Amino acid sequence: MMNTAGRMKALSLVGRIILENGGEIYRAEDTIRRMAQAMHLDEAEAFGLPSGLFISFTDDEGQRQTTVCRMHGRDTHLGRVDLVNQLSRRFTAGKLEEEELLRQLEELSKPAKVSRFHAPLTAALTAFGFALMFEGGVWDALISAVCAALTQMIPWLWRWERDNIVKLVAGSAISALIPMLFHHITGLGLTDAMVAGALMPLVPGLSMTNAVQDIVRGDMVSGTAHGARALLTAALVAGGALIGAQCYGWIGGLL
Repeated sequence: MMNTAGRMKALSLVGRIILENGGEIYRAEDTIRRMAQAMHLDEAEAFGLPSGLFISFTDDEGQRQTTVCRMHGRDTHLGRVDLVNQLSRRFTAGKLEEEELLRQLEELSKPAKVSRFHAPLTAALTAFGFALMFEGGVWDALISAVCAALTQMIPWLWRWERDNIVKLVAGSAISALIPMLFHHITGLGLTDAMVAGALMPLVPGLSMTNAVQDIVRGDMVSGTAHGARALLTAALVAGGALIGAQCYGWIGGLL
């Protein structure tokens, strides 16, 4: 049986992992409450925001305990969200001890050891499929895949690991410029399919989905924050594509 500090740490890790890996706020809040009930904690409450999480409960001695968790980053790793959900179900069903739960959560919260080429390859495969879906041919899909891979490589090629704005603007500019130049020089491919396929990995679909879900459930603050994030991302992508098109206009006039 864990003490109060251990239980608070476990609940905080649950919320942090879900929120920092693309999970919905209502999912984090509901999971924390269910696990707190399984720990026999009274008056357990959780209130989540895109940038933070508040957890409160009454311990065995009748003292009110509260903590604040600050989200330091946000990524899309739904596999981790699913693993947390599995741990939560096992724990609430009585199939997992508190100490083992905390140990597995601590392991799950550690940075994933993923190759730098994982994101470029995944984006390339995604762009390849979208280009074909937009009625493009093999050349369209290949060019889209190359552009999407280059977009994911921009941060670490220029040591801008944390600057997502640079990645969005520069990546969308490349995704518009390269297909246009390719079509201009070779006459091959469908420009619209190439550009659309290359831009799709940058589209903020998850943020917009979370915004709609939060607003429908009445979480106006988090829903508005997610919606603003999605709109800003879309604006940056569109602006980068316009920059790429303008660059093509300058370069194309010289070719």
